[in-house]
Amino acid sequence: MQFLYVFSLMFLSIFGLAVLVKLAAYAVMTRGMRRHDVYVRSGEDISGFVEHVRRSPGVNRVVILSSGDENDEEARRLAQKYSNVYFINDTTKR
Repeated sequence: MQFLYVFSLMFLSIFGLAVLVKLAAYAVMTRGMRRHDVYVRSGEDISGFVEHVRRSPGVNRVVILSSGDENDEEARRLAQKYSNVYFINDTTKR
């Protein structure tokens, strides 16, 4: 009877450990797969930053927020050039 008790405890502990290792490995692997949105204000050297960031595998899309000056034209051009770059003009007075 003690043999069955010890055997069942060993089986459950090994099986439980295997499940915990599998869950931990799955959590680590899926954590790196998340993709994020990047928000940036339009500025002088926005083109270099956007071209570098949009190639990153962890970036879903790049959203350029309007600064209300002459740099918005460059931001609009980048949004038309790349499919994962968006320009938001929210400079209206409320």
